[in-house]
Amino acid sequence: MPRRPRVVSDTGIYHVMVRGINRMDIFKTSGEKEKYLDTLGRMKEDGEYTLYGYCIMDNHAHLLIQEEEDTIDRIMKRIGVSYVYYYNEKYERIGSLFQGRYRSERVESEDYLLACLRYIHNNPVKANITATPAAYRWSSYNSYISRYLKEEDIISRDFILDIISEDRPKAIKQLIEYTKLRDDYVFLNDKKDEDEPPAQVIIESILSKYNLKPRELGTTKHREMRNMLIEKIMKETNLSARELSTIIGVSRATIGRVLDDATATDSHP
Repeated sequence: MPRRPRVVSDTGIYHVMVRGINRMDIFKTSGEKEKYLDTLGRMKEDGEYTLYGYCIMDNHAHLLIQEEEDTIDRIMKRIGVSYVYYYNEKYERIGSLFQGRYRSERVESEDYLLACLRYIHNNPVKANITATPAAYRWSSYNSYISRYLKEEDIISRDFILDIISEDRPKAIKQLIEYTKLRDDYVFLNDKKDEDEPPAQVIIESILSKYNLKPRELGTTKHREMRNMLIEKIMKETNLSARELSTIIGVSRATIGRVLDDATATDSHP
């Protein structure tokens, strides 16, 4: 089924969510979260977008972003490619890292803009990670409630604070109170996911084109085809070598050699 084209926001503002493939943790460490923020800052310096809010969780991230010099699709692609390159190099892996396309929704009104920001900042509270938004280091909340914005901060907060009040201390105080409120909006995390087939289903789908079942892959005499399929499965499922070994009956050592060969091939034109 072809993907439906995204509906363009008249304001150029979007609430965006990216998530790890198979819901895996892709921002596991402080260093990885910092790297993603560095990537956001670097792209922002190039004038590609304005960033109004963010929250980096372990397996997903929320952004409140406005197009500037480029489209949201190209912006998210550049951010994603840069981070995936870093992550794959760090863990010596290949293949996709994010779950399909980024998810997004248009932000067309000031009310919804404020509600999105509140929702983003409350993510760690909703996940029972912290008791308050201020206790979570990896969101833009503390940038908003600080009296002075640090020069190196990647957040453009004036636009949103001015919506609340032109009096800065008053705006900050009201934003703090507003963030404590609940609402009935349905945001990206609460909407029904697109179909996300489990790894076993993906493997069976790949192998069915070759009239193979998972446990038959290890016994096939066609070595080149076997290696090609192992590489394809690893890219599309993000399973570890141990997990894949259990499913298809191929040793972890063999899978490792296949991935090493694929990496060597990719690194040489």
